[in-house]
Amino acid sequence: MSVDKLQYAEPFFPVAYVRNEAEFPIGGKSIVFNLSTDPLYVRGQALGFFRSTVCVHTSIDDVKRCLVISDFDREGDLDPLFEAIKKKWTLVYDATGVERHKGVQLWRSEKEKIGDVEVNMCYAATIPLNVGLHRTHWGDRPFREIHTQILGYGAMQQYAEQDLKTLYREDPMAPGVTHEPMYDRDYIYHWHQYETKTKAVFMATEMQLSEEEFEEIRDRHR
Repeated sequence: MSVDKLQYAEPFFPVAYVRNEAEFPIGGKSIVFNLSTDPLYVRGQALGFFRSTVCVHTSIDDVKRCLVISDFDREGDLDPLFEAIKKKWTLVYDATGVERHKGVQLWRSEKEKIGDVEVNMCYAATIPLNVGLHRTHWGDRPFREIHTQILGYGAMQQYAEQDLKTLYREDPMAPGVTHEPMYDRDYIYHWHQYETKTKAVFMATEMQLSEEEFEEIRDRHR
């Protein structure tokens, strides 16, 4: 049994990494994001792998591993929070140097690694965000990537081609929502981008493939 306090979203959003807990209490409104292929349970209802929900005054049961993000439900004037985030987090172009990020008003927290997973949060300051369509990610090996809305509203958009006119799917994102995975069985992504509906904070989660999963992909293409 283990509960660790993660640092990547501090001091703005407390995040607990919960592992191997038969029962974990939830007090105030919290986002629960399941990182295990085994379901966890909320009053007997299953929450599956890479799925999230908002819980309040209850418990989550049979937890193999999950993230619990608390104190996310903010009201009133959020500009002071957003200004504080901009002072602590890094403008995305300064972090990546990627051309499509130049001029984009997106700030990124530090990444934190927990085993085979890396997590960070981002603050998107403009509507639209125009972060740019992409289908490839960092490194030379595929991985699972998913996004969870923390504050504000947005959408995960998928495109048939590298052209904004070819939008074919949009998954709405509200606080506590994680979009459906966008990769196929070989972890190949369609053209996609996150887009804002309001100023927003979202969490990005990247999970590395196991050696067995990577070998299965290689075997299919030999």
